[in-house]
Amino acid sequence: MLRFRFRRPRSLALSAFAAATLAAVSCDTSLSFRPNELLWGFVTVSALDDGSGVLRTSPTAVFFRGEVTSIPNSALRPDSCFPANNYVPPVNNFGGVLYLDAGPSVSMKIGTETNEIPRVSGGGTTTYKLGPGGTVAYGSGDSILVQVPGATGGYPTATVRGKAAEAFTLQPLTPSSSAPIQLRWDAPSDTGSSLVVSLQYAPAGGSGQITREIRCAFRDDGVDSIVVAQHRPWSDSTNLLRRVVATRLRTVLVNVGDGGLQLISTFQQPTPQQ
Repeated sequence: MLRFRFRRPRSLALSAFAAATLAAVSCDTSLSFRPNELLWGFVTVSALDDGSGVLRTSPTAVFFRGEVTSIPNSALRPDSCFPANNYVPPVNNFGGVLYLDAGPSVSMKIGTETNEIPRVSGGGTTTYKLGPGGTVAYGSGDSILVQVPGATGGYPTATVRGKAAEAFTLQPLTPSSSAPIQLRWDAPSDTGSSLVVSLQYAPAGGSGQITREIRCAFRDDGVDSIVVAQHRPWSDSTNLLRRVVATRLRTVLVNVGDGGLQLISTFQQPTPQQ
C-alpha cells in the first residue's frame, strides 16, 4: 500500500531491493519533488503480530545514492479517496540505485530496548536487517532512536528520532449503495500521523482475486467518512470479494548531506503475522 517512486540513474547498473514489511504510501500521502541523484537513507519499523497478540517488528534500513521522485509523508492528509485503480501488492523495488555502506550495523532503540541491525550484502545490494524470522520488541507509541555510524566513502554518520505508530482498531466498514461509509477508529495521542485506508476488491467477471483498490488518506483523528461516489466500486454488490486494509503512518525526515534520512513507522490492520 505504501510505495516509493524511483527514477533510474544514468550509468548505474540495475539492482533491486524488496521490502515486504514496508506497507507503502502512494501519491495520496507522499512528498513529491524534482528528481535528483541524492543521498538517501530509509529506516522502516512496521508492527507484526506474533500470533498471540504481542507486537514485534523486523526493522530494515537501506542507504543509497539515486533518484527519488516521492517519499511517504504523514503530514499530507487530503481527507479524500482516489479513483479505483489496479491493486499492486505492497512491495518496494529499489531499481538502479548505488547502494552505500553505512557501517557494520545500525543501532535502533525502541522504548528501552536497543538492538543492532546488521549489514547484509549480496546480489548487488547492501541492506540492514535481522536474520530470517528475526524480530525485536515493538511498543505501541514507543520512542524510536536510530543511530547510523556511517562509513568512509559511503553513507555519513546520522541520527533520526521518531515514534512507533500506535496500535488501533478500525470499526468494520459496511458497503452501501446509497449512503456514505462511516469510519471510526482509535485516535492517536498527537497529530503526527495519518491514516491510509485501502478498499480492495475483486470485481465480477474476474478470477476472484483482489485486482482493484480505492486508496484514501485521512487526518488521524478517529472519525471520517467516504462519500458514495468514492466508495461505490468497492460497495458494488456484484463484487466477488472485498477487503479493507488500514495503515497508521508516521514519518520523520532529517537532512543528511545532499539528501535525507527518513524513519517510517506503520501499524496496519489487519496486522501482518510474524
